[in-house]
Amino acid sequence: MLDWTPTPISTRRAGRLLWLGVITVVLITAFAAPSISAPRFRTEPSITGDKAARSSQWIARPPLRQARGGLGVAKVGRQILAISGFKGFNEGDLLDSVEARRVRGSGRWRDLAPLPTARANLATAEMGGLVYAIGGIDNVDTTNVVETFNPRSGRWTTSRPLPQPRDGPGAADLDGLLYVAGGFVLPDGITNSVVVYDPKQNTWRSVAPMPTVRERLRLVASGRYLYAIGGAAPPSGADEFGPSLTTVERYDPKSDSWATMNPMVESRGLPCAVQTRVGNRHVLVVVGGFEVSADGTLAQARRTTEVFDPATGRWTLLDVLLPIGRGSHDCATEADGTVLAIGGITLAGGTRVALANVDALSLKPRDLRSH
Repeated sequence: MLDWTPTPISTRRAGRLLWLGVITVVLITAFAAPSISAPRFRTEPSITGDKAARSSQWIARPPLRQARGGLGVAKVGRQILAISGFKGFNEGDLLDSVEARRVRGSGRWRDLAPLPTARANLATAEMGGLVYAIGGIDNVDTTNVVETFNPRSGRWTTSRPLPQPRDGPGAADLDGLLYVAGGFVLPDGITNSVVVYDPKQNTWRSVAPMPTVRERLRLVASGRYLYAIGGAAPPSGADEFGPSLTTVERYDPKSDSWATMNPMVESRGLPCAVQTRVGNRHVLVVVGGFEVSADGTLAQARRTTEVFDPATGRWTLLDVLLPIGRGSHDCATEADGTVLAIGGITLAGGTRVALANVDALSLKPRDLRSH
C-alpha cells in the first residue's frame, strides 16, 4: 500500500495490515518510521517580477474544521465534501468525520453525518447524485467496504463491496459507471487491475487492466475517456519505497483498451487531480504530490502544478507554486472552475503535519502559454 502518508497503519504480514507502531508501508514509512529520517523538502524559488504579475496565484480559502491527510473529496450538487482520512500518526487517529462547504459562497466548512467506517487512503467519486467512499484502510486492515452518501437525506448507507479489499486506488464516474483502478489489493499486492460498478445491476466486473502496475494514482474522467495519472510503482528488490511516476494512461470504454499518453513533466505520488475549464478548453489540473527517486528516497513534497490539455496531449508546468508543498490531499472545483487543493500532509522542520489548508487557483488562458 503506497500511501506515502504518516498514517498509523503499519506492516502487512501474511497479506494483512497490522498496527505495530513502526510503519513500513511505502511512503507511509517515509514520514513515520523512526528508522527513516524525515527529509526536508527542497525549497523552490518564489515567483517574482514579471512572471508573478502574469501568473495566477494560489489564494487561501477557509480551512477545514479538522486537519486531515489521506482523505477523499467529492463534489455533489451544490456541496463539496471532505471525507474521513487521518488526523495524526498514532493508532486510533483515523477519522470518521465528514465536512462540507458550498460550491459557491464563503467556503466555510460544516460537519455532516460521519462516515460509518473510518478509513484513510480511500477513493471517492460522485455518480448519479450520490457520493461513493471506496475501499481504503480501516483500523484493522485494507477493506472492501463501499459506503454511499445521499445529499438529499444527509445519510450514509452501505453499498455492494469491492470484489477484493483495495487501498490507494483511483476512482471516477464515466457514463454512469464507477471505475476503480490500481492500488494495493488483498491478497495480490500492488495491481494494475480495474473494476467497474454498474449501479443499475448492482454488480462489479473487471475490465482491461492498466498497462502500468501502480497505486496512489488519480483517476479523472474527461470527455469519453478516463485518465490514470501518476502514482507509485512497486518497490524493486530490497528497496523499501517504489518510485513516483510521471505515467499517464487513457482508457477508452468503447474499445476496453488503454493508451499511453505523454507523461507529466514531474513525477507525482498522491497528488490531487481534477478537470476544469480554462477559457474554452477542458483541461486536467494535477497539484502537488510526493517525489520519490528510483532508489526509494523521498525527495520532496511538491509545490508545483501541471495542466494537461486533452485536445493537444500537452502538459504545461505552471510558474505558480503552492504555499506549502503537500501530498495525500484531494481536489475539487468551485462553481466557476477554480481549483481547490484540500487538506493533505506536509513536513515542517522535519516534522510531519496534517493540514487543514484549503488553497484556490483560478487559471486563465495566459497561464497555459509556453514560458
